[in-house]
Amino acid sequence: MYEMKIQVRYSETDRNGRVRLHQILEYFQDCVTFHSMAVGLGIRGDEQENRAWYLIAWDIHIHRYPEMAEYLTIVTEPYKMRGFYGYRRFKIVDANRNVLVEADSNWIFMDIEKMIPVKIPQDLADRYISSPVEDQTVRVKRKLSAEGEWEEKETLTVTKVFLDSNGHVNNTYYVLWAEDVLPEEYEIKEVKVDYRQSAFLEDTIRISSIEEERGWRVRFMNQDQTLIALVELKK
Repeated sequence: MYEMKIQVRYSETDRNGRVRLHQILEYFQDCVTFHSMAVGLGIRGDEQENRAWYLIAWDIHIHRYPEMAEYLTIVTEPYKMRGFYGYRRFKIVDANRNVLVEADSNWIFMDIEKMIPVKIPQDLADRYISSPVEDQTVRVKRKLSAEGEWEEKETLTVTKVFLDSNGHVNNTYYVLWAEDVLPEEYEIKEVKVDYRQSAFLEDTIRISSIEEERGWRVRFMNQDQTLIALVELKK
């Protein structure tokens, strides 16, 4: 388990003084990165061997959005590693230890030169999970449905500001882009993300959506009609 303490900054909040949805994912991403660095595995997860963790799914539940100037603790706990896959839980708690956000996530361990999955070495897994975790229930759903009649929303081009250290679009931007196509009055309480492929510099991303009973599904396709990601947002 690893904890990161922060104070919410003005630049991280919306016009109502609450943390933006995609910023919550950025908190989680920072916490993962610092955890990997703390156990001596670098920013990506195992830089000396040219291997890295790639995020493939999120399941996030928001009980209350953090507000500007609040003191928060971001907590992450890897709880299972098997084959190519790793699983991590997250939560955000306030100064009184009230849980504001809970999340589960699924990751895949990759050889970043050959771009193929590789088995997680036991010594690496032991660095992340130093003692057995009692609850190993996986709550994150790996695949979201791409079926339905999609309404085209907008098209954008990937520029360098969207790229992360792996050279592809950072995972948080898909939630930012998805949120941007919703009606303004929506307050999102549940987020699921299914990452299928990476998007790279100068790729064209076509964004479509479907309205559902409690929210929306948002689809991201590239110029070759390859499915890049699906995001499900619910009230």
